[in-house]
Amino acid sequence: MGTSSGYSSAARRQAAHILSQPPFTSSPSRTPAPLRGVLHAIGRGFEDVFGPPLSWIWHHVLLSAFSGIHATLGDWAWVLLAVVAIAIGVVAGVLLARRRTRIAAGAPADIGAPEVEDVASLDAAAIAAEAKGHHDEAVRLRFRAGLARLEAAGVIASRLVATDQQVHRAVRSQTFDRLASAHEAIAYAGARATPSDSASAREGWPRVVDEARSTRLRSER
Repeated sequence: MGTSSGYSSAARRQAAHILSQPPFTSSPSRTPAPLRGVLHAIGRGFEDVFGPPLSWIWHHVLLSAFSGIHATLGDWAWVLLAVVAIAIGVVAGVLLARRRTRIAAGAPADIGAPEVEDVASLDAAAIAAEAKGHHDEAVRLRFRAGLARLEAAGVIASRLVATDQQVHRAVRSQTFDRLASAHEAIAYAGARATPSDSASAREGWPRVVDEARSTRLRSER
């Protein structure tokens, strides 16, 4: 029995010695931490820069103010503090809701329900712009009025999403092709409109609408 006990003690000591050596043990100091120095430096820098002013505000402003309120109101000071915190949260929520409302209001209208443009008003504005020599504006206004007429006639589904190529396929009009080419150059390429461009838009768009109606009638036969 004595020999067996001595053997067991020796085995336990040997096992404990083995388990005390790597890889069964690891030192926390050997844990890989490549960013430890950088993070510590950032933390120390933040504390050096913001620590003193924040500490001064905490001790000389916030604690002093709360101490004065607590001396006046007693335990009701905590109630007042809770009410102030809730009020700040409510105000922040209201401001956020208003900001989202303003963003939503400034978003484009739903394409499925486009605003109705008064063709007569567009034509009147084009005439006024042409009289003032603002031929660029006159061309753009007449283009909008022409698309609105095509939409009203059922030639195009929506003037807001129709491309020139889609209108071309629906109308099959060389007059429209010329007007669309001139409008694209003036509205998007920075070309200067001339009195001739204004006159072409004024005289050409009625022909486009007539040609579109004729094309539609032929397709329905």
